[in-house]
Amino acid sequence: MAIVFPTVLDVDAYVAAGRRVEVARPACPGCTKAMRFWGWYTRDVRVSAEVVHRLEVRRARCCACERSHALLPDFVTWGRLDVVEVIGPALEAMCAGAGARGVARALNLGRTTVRNWRHRFARRAGLLAVGFCRYVVALGDLAPRLSGHREGVAVAAATAAWQAARRRFEGVGELWRLANAVVGGQLLSPNMDPPWAAA
Repeated sequence: MAIVFPTVLDVDAYVAAGRRVEVARPACPGCTKAMRFWGWYTRDVRVSAEVVHRLEVRRARCCACERSHALLPDFVTWGRLDVVEVIGPALEAMCAGAGARGVARALNLGRTTVRNWRHRFARRAGLLAVGFCRYVVALGDLAPRLSGHREGVAVAAATAAWQAARRRFEGVGELWRLANAVVGGQLLSPNMDPPWAAA
């Protein structure tokens, strides 16, 4: 499992910090008890077709539940190599009518990679839209009126969540980083549901 946390650092600064990066000790998502840090692991993260970084990822473990969790910065989407600032705008473009082939060419990435992003997002779009709308309501705003195809509705709901967060909090970052944090890194994951799915 993974816990996504917001960070003000961009990818380069986060990578440069290495194991000196400051990560808050989280509460267990299962039992809410404080977790303890439990080592590190290394994974790749791709910023562009030409730039791939090695990222140090902190782990935490809940002694009560006996489960460990990766602590991912909000620019990392669970199970994906590319940062969310690449994936999100690509999804927006495809939801607005751009083809996967054209988007892949613009990003200098494989067409199958980009097409898979769209496929996974489309499969989860209804669930994601519900979660983003719940987030908007939790912040005290009215749920947005949404219409159109599922993927477009999910993008509009993510945008509404981002706008509600910006009205409520200072220093809210980029749209897709917030969206990724809200869904616990589960924007495109194939086998896991976002945190609210069981609620």
